[in-house]
Amino acid sequence: MTRRGLVAVLLLIVAAPARAQEAERLEPVVVTATRTEQRLGETPASVTVLTREDISRTAAQSLDDLLRQVPGFSLFRRSSSLVGHPTTQGVSLRGIGPSGASRALVLLDGVPLNDPFGGWVYWDRVPLQSIEQVEVVRGGGASVWGNYALGGVINIVTRRPTERAAFLEGSYGTGDTVHADLLLTEALGPFRLSLEGSYFSTDGYKVVSASRRGAIDVDAGSEHVTFNGRAELVLSPDLSVFVRGTYYEESRDNGTRLQINHTDAGSFATGVRARTGDGSEWIATVFTDVQAFRSTFTAQASDRSSETLALDQRVPTTSVGAALSWTRAVGAHRLLAGTDFRWIDGETDERVYAAGAFARTRVAGGEQQLSGLFVQDVYRPIPMLELVAGIRGDYWRAYNGFRRDTPPPAGIPARQTYSDIDRFGVSPRVAAVVHVTASTDVRASAYQGFRVPTINELYRVFRVRNDVTAANEHLEPERLTGGEAGVEQRWGPFTGRATAFWNEVADLIANVTLTTRLPDCPAGTTCRQRQNLDRARIRGVEAELEVRPARDWRIIGGYTFTDATVLDAPQQVALEGKRLAQVPRHGASVTVRYDNPALLTAAATVRFVGRQFEDDLNTLPLGSYALVDLFLSRRLARWAEVFVGIANLLDTTYTTGRTSEGVVSIGAPFRAHGGVRLSF
Repeated sequence: MTRRGLVAVLLLIVAAPARAQEAERLEPVVVTATRTEQRLGETPASVTVLTREDISRTAAQSLDDLLRQVPGFSLFRRSSSLVGHPTTQGVSLRGIGPSGASRALVLLDGVPLNDPFGGWVYWDRVPLQSIEQVEVVRGGGASVWGNYALGGVINIVTRRPTERAAFLEGSYGTGDTVHADLLLTEALGPFRLSLEGSYFSTDGYKVVSASRRGAIDVDAGSEHVTFNGRAELVLSPDLSVFVRGTYYEESRDNGTRLQINHTDAGSFATGVRARTGDGSEWIATVFTDVQAFRSTFTAQASDRSSETLALDQRVPTTSVGAALSWTRAVGAHRLLAGTDFRWIDGETDERVYAAGAFARTRVAGGEQQLSGLFVQDVYRPIPMLELVAGIRGDYWRAYNGFRRDTPPPAGIPARQTYSDIDRFGVSPRVAAVVHVTASTDVRASAYQGFRVPTINELYRVFRVRNDVTAANEHLEPERLTGGEAGVEQRWGPFTGRATAFWNEVADLIANVTLTTRLPDCPAGTTCRQRQNLDRARIRGVEAELEVRPARDWRIIGGYTFTDATVLDAPQQVALEGKRLAQVPRHGASVTVRYDNPALLTAAATVRFVGRQFEDDLNTLPLGSYALVDLFLSRRLARWAEVFVGIANLLDTTYTTGRTSEGVVSIGAPFRAHGGVRLSF
């Protein structure tokens, strides 16, 4: 979109007539904190909710970019999922060990969305138009959710079909960015149906800094298609059944001519929700996910004048899971019990190249099983006090691990069979919320959580330019022990929340730089390996505020201070006292929003990310930066709205990555898109 075209759209927004009514804002109902429905103000946890209103008034075009305004939210890399490699899209909350594998559990309507093979998240699998609200729970949630919930849980709740309707959104923007999304819903008696198709394409931008670019550098573009379908049968208020299926396909150009990746993924879920005569509520779900992932990696000349293919990986993965929960209110108690299970089978099939010529094949993979049992009691002895106690037991097994190299490189056997691993862990949690006054709440909790190493971490070698990271079949599960305390205060139009948190993670899995080269690291590369660090500490403070100074105005702010440090690493003493890689000390955002249905909606967001380090040794700094985003919209009629979104309004250049040989990656420049939303 040219700047002249942008000005024309802005004039249309301001000049067009509009008719709309301001909806009354109600306190959201959330389910993620305790796995049962509660009003947001009653939850004994630190929860941020992004409503449908928040989602529709943002310049973000992807879910991860939307979530960056939430305190403590970050991805392994600073770049958007629209141009970033999928394996860099692992999510972290409160700075708990960012890496390609997530340290937070991401759910789509209660079903895990984390990649079963590697733990990262395909954020673009969920179009923004399909989302009703997003619940972000910070703090250990393993007592009811299990694996991945070290730093918290993100639950994406989709829009439910309640009537016959059609929602269409289309936009075009800089970088030849095209987006089209159509959502159809139907309600006929007890039958509910929703169908959605979404298409997104962008030429992207060059991700290497101008001073380091060479002949091999091209725009990092992407294209993805999503199809979602959901059918529900609501037989009565006490009995409903659903079936959901999704298909997702994406392709990416990863910034050089020979580096690409492609993913095809399909998922299916079905379940039932029933209430029985004794007041019990039962929820049962079965789900499966099948996907194929391909990615190429290259060796690059120091002046970036040439590159040669180094690795061509294909990763097929299949997973199956199920969950069953029971809830019942007994006097002042609300009891919860349940079980869940997941089986994962994945491998990496690779063609390894040396100096651009095919050298050998490498196949590695295995299977995992995770099963858990959990119980919880939410007890309200008096109206001003709510207590929560829960415990979970989990059994994890990794088995049938293998690796085959044909022909084998020096120092590596042609065939390897890895020993089976099984572990059992217990994750307790206690929490309390005290409504001290009508306007003051105090919350506190203590908890433990865990994350098992993924098949990717156990068996897959990966390469970023000339940095190679080897797998480690001996990895142990990560264990977190932590606690938090916070207060929420409301004074008229002002709401403020502050929380202090403290966490220690035992056996944190990190990419550790080695002084002795492994056979998987060719000459001329930096060699790293995934290893367990004995103990890391993550502590800090987060704050949120919301002010409504007038009917049409809303100011939302958030801030996080995080001190993430390696305490004990006997096998890598040089890491002790170092900050965890990819964790900034400071992060903040402020959004000012004006919403007048008779005139226009405008939102401006300023987001700050502090200085952090790319590597474990803290030798590759990534500087701080601040970005400004702008969103404007105008209703033309009850069923039509035009909008403009601008990301990085000031065209700030900021660093997203740095390699040991000095290649600097950068984030998105000024980008604008404008379009229309129609609803019938």
